[in-house]
Amino acid sequence: MVNELNHSLIEDYLNKLNKKLQLLPKREREHQVSEIRDHIYHTIQEKTKAGMNINQAAKDTLQEFLSPEELAKAIINEEENKLLVNKGETLFNYGIMLTVGSLGGLSIPILRGELNLGIILPFVMSLIVGIILLNSKTIQWNENQLQNIKWISRIVIGFLGVPLTFFSIRIIKDNAINYASLSYLLVIIIVGLGIYLLLRKLFYNKQLNNY
Repeated sequence: MVNELNHSLIEDYLNKLNKKLQLLPKREREHQVSEIRDHIYHTIQEKTKAGMNINQAAKDTLQEFLSPEELAKAIINEEENKLLVNKGETLFNYGIMLTVGSLGGLSIPILRGELNLGIILPFVMSLIVGIILLNSKTIQWNENQLQNIKWISRIVIGFLGVPLTFFSIRIIKDNAINYASLSYLLVIIIVGLGIYLLLRKLFYNKQLNNY
């Protein structure tokens, strides 16, 4: 950390900046002010080493910076953008987990050989919520997310092996084809294909928007 110099102009600038950053959490506000303080004093030290007196160095340095009001606004906007990106990343992750994960839960009635609304309802709700989250405007799609959703869409097709396996187990247990399970299996396959098409559509649409 740069050794701090004591100059009233700089302290006044930093105090004003600190007040304008009141919207930020205390720790983040202190961090931002400390970073600006170090930058200012480093610049002053460079100027004084070049032969400029401390008062002139302080004045020249402050002229190179935005006003406390403008700098605070820029810092707050940057922090808000970071929060928005983090929120979008969280929504993306939850959306993927709920959408794809629900497919496994929806396959359980095939294994049981009976359609139980109490079992499938939570997974139906998870699927709906996941789709809503993936279509949220809060998600600021980036290349990493696009590649993930492209890769996951392929996994969904392979994931259809789960209900098919459950159906095979059901046949072995019953020693006969359970037509209720067969009908529901067809529904799950259609749902799985629908999820695949949804993810592919998101991939292509967001890819086009990014270019």
